[in-house]
Amino acid sequence: MSVAYRRARAEEIERAEELVVRSINDLTERHGFGPMATLRPPQFQLFSWNDDPDGLWVAEDAGQMLGFAFSWVCGDFWFLAELFVSPGNQGGGIGNELLKRTLQHAQKMGAAKKALITFTFNTVSQGLYIRHGLLPRFPIYFFKVEREVLRGRLQNSQLRCLPLQNTASHLQSLVQIDAKALGLSREKHHRFLISNKAMRGVALHARDDCIGMSTLVQTAILGRSRWCSQTPWTLHSGPH
Repeated sequence: MSVAYRRARAEEIERAEELVVRSINDLTERHGFGPMATLRPPQFQLFSWNDDPDGLWVAEDAGQMLGFAFSWVCGDFWFLAELFVSPGNQGGGIGNELLKRTLQHAQKMGAAKKALITFTFNTVSQGLYIRHGLLPRFPIYFFKVEREVLRGRLQNSQLRCLPLQNTASHLQSLVQIDAKALGLSREKHHRFLISNKAMRGVALHARDDCIGMSTLVQTAILGRSRWCSQTPWTLHSGPH
């Protein structure tokens, strides 16, 4: 087998996401959790490809896609959103080569902070990431709630729940939240998500101050919204 590695093309990203879903479900089924991933339109992936195509890579052999990697950068922060090799082609070094190329993306963009999320039971991938200096930091628990349930529970509180709008005021509020919670700005992601009706979220206000936003926006940005019922680890490499 002669595997070639190259930047992904926009027209094949949907096929790449099919590989991602197949790989996730193969992993979760082998560990007794059953299928967890479902295929969704790759809107955020396409947005990221248009913004910075160097973050999306495929591995192929004779026209057959064997693996896919997708990372994005905001400021000095690099995030590995997806790295998957198709079932039947794992264990041959494809994931390692794809990871090398996404890390080169981080280096090119000057990203000193790096992070990703993976399942706690995915020890093979954890070993791969650790070998590249991405070390486990802490577990993250994902929760989700329907918007109307959240709105109902806020009725007797001092908080107001308002739809996020593509306005300077709302965008600035989201930038401030990110700066305080994460230490970086994801304004370009917020602009995309707010303008995308399928991913639009809500903001929580106390009097006139925006204090938080729905997890719909947060998880969609990370490309991890389908991972909401298990406990993954974050792996992080600090400044070099």
